[in-house]
Amino acid sequence: MRPLAAAAFLAVAAGALAPVQAMAAQKLPLSGELRLDMDAPIITLSIGEVPLRLRVSLNQKRLIELNPDAVRRIEADPPRSGFAFESGFDALVGRERLRGVQAAAKVRINGRKMIVTLASHGRDCCKGVDGEIGLGLLPYETIIMDRKVGISAATRTLRYDLDDHPTHGPQARQTVGTDAIFVQFSLEQARTVATGSAGAILARAHDGRLDDAGEIEAAFGIKRPASTLSFATPANVGGFAYDDMIVRTADFGGAEQYPRDPDKAGDIMVQRRVPQQEAWPAVLIGRDRLDGCDRAEIDRRTNQLTLRCTAN
Repeated sequence: MRPLAAAAFLAVAAGALAPVQAMAAQKLPLSGELRLDMDAPIITLSIGEVPLRLRVSLNQKRLIELNPDAVRRIEADPPRSGFAFESGFDALVGRERLRGVQAAAKVRINGRKMIVTLASHGRDCCKGVDGEIGLGLLPYETIIMDRKVGISAATRTLRYDLDDHPTHGPQARQTVGTDAIFVQFSLEQARTVATGSAGAILARAHDGRLDDAGEIEAAFGIKRPASTLSFATPANVGGFAYDDMIVRTADFGGAEQYPRDPDKAGDIMVQRRVPQQEAWPAVLIGRDRLDGCDRAEIDRRTNQLTLRCTAN
């Protein structure tokens, strides 16, 4: 199965990026190969004299998102005179808005000097590291993530053409019936989770029914309401089969509607009136599926992701 190309997942940028983002998106010559541990895909670089450990994220935008502590360390030892973090773009985690700061900084990666965007949103984005970096900032021809202990039954190959979206980060487009969803991947998120609009599209295609699931932890540790979407027929998302899926029904739903549950046909539905949020029909495939994969390979020239996994 190969879907065609079209911040942390379920956190989107609000407002335009400053010009430093445009500088970060500059085309750089690609060369060589970067090999990483799939269980801990971490690189180190420095902002001036401040060393940083950054997780390479499969779904981060073309920037470096930092924990607040890393921002404080850089501010205490700035890379140049006049360097400062300024007001930046906000992050929307569902309907929760986090004010952001950002700065432009010089880094060296794979022998290339680059100007990148540093961003932070007042809460930790990343556990065990200083932050995370998007694939689009890594000037390598190939990025390979392997597990130190291979999975003997990993014989299935899945390929995806990624669109490095400036707001949402790398995502692959997949047709579902007459609609389309976007598929992202996370080596950190424990379970696969869908936005409200993606859940509605999948529910229509696979006779899905919602049951309350309480809350789940989203980007930056923010809790968001969630439901379990159970399918009458298994849903194929990104080449993985799902009998059910966690859905953040209150987030990025747009005008998409869920089919009425026939078992609740007599119920009166009262919906709270809230401003309609833009639809982003996306599914983040988490470790519940990716733990069955022992290799992820990214071809930066074609923006193609290849996974080697066990049988579904």
